[in-house]
Amino acid sequence: MSASLKFNSSSAPSRASLQPPPMSQPLRIGIAVFFVLEALLAFAPIAVLGPAFGWPASLRNAAAQQLTAIAAAPPALALGYGLYLLYSLAIAPVAIVVAWRVANCKGPMAAMIVAFGTLSAITRGLGILRWLTVMPVLATSYAVADGASDVAARSTIETVFTAINSYGGGIGELFGVALFGGLWLLVAMIAALTSRRLPAWLAGYGLIVAVLQLALFMPAFGMASPVSVAIAVSLFSLWLIAFAGHLVFKSHQERNTTLAARSA
Repeated sequence: MSASLKFNSSSAPSRASLQPPPMSQPLRIGIAVFFVLEALLAFAPIAVLGPAFGWPASLRNAAAQQLTAIAAAPPALALGYGLYLLYSLAIAPVAIVVAWRVANCKGPMAAMIVAFGTLSAITRGLGILRWLTVMPVLATSYAVADGASDVAARSTIETVFTAINSYGGGIGELFGVALFGGLWLLVAMIAALTSRRLPAWLAGYGLIVAVLQLALFMPAFGMASPVSVAIAVSLFSLWLIAFAGHLVFKSHQERNTTLAARSA
């Protein structure tokens, strides 16, 4: 009987097993800084593309207007979307860090977090690349074809621009931001609530953000999304900052605990 009781006691989940994996203070601070920079980087395209093109409202302009604007300011286009590409690709390491924090990078949930996060980064990047590769070429061709005899050529360029824009937007926004972006965060927050390796408020807020991101996929089924991409991205940036604050607070808390133990 005693052996049985001993076995049951040792097999019960310990408090330590519910704690996040050990992380040194410099590493915590470094990750926190990275998360804050990633959150701020989400607004860099607005700072660059906004004054130059009136972005993101300009994305709703006619093809002729967008092509003319791109041809007039290629450096701003390259810088703005280059920063946007950097932000998008950094989603992959963000997902890996979160998987490490909430699931210790082990098990099927961690694998799904990393897989969906990586797919989100790749599809976002593929969607953005059109602005750094194809669109400037089309804009240059459109600017050159300004004679009366080139009306047909301009019309063709406008058609190609619209088609590529719709396709790239579908890959980047529907799959990158909405589907895969929402799925990796959803799985991560479920893992966090299950493992209790994040505060309940932080995991709960992340869960709301994940659902809002998934709602952005509704246009794929012919339904309007109740939330805009700008709002969803802004709320996700706030979650990144909150996650960074949690890491810093835990680092400060653990340091005080260590100092108190040494002085005892």
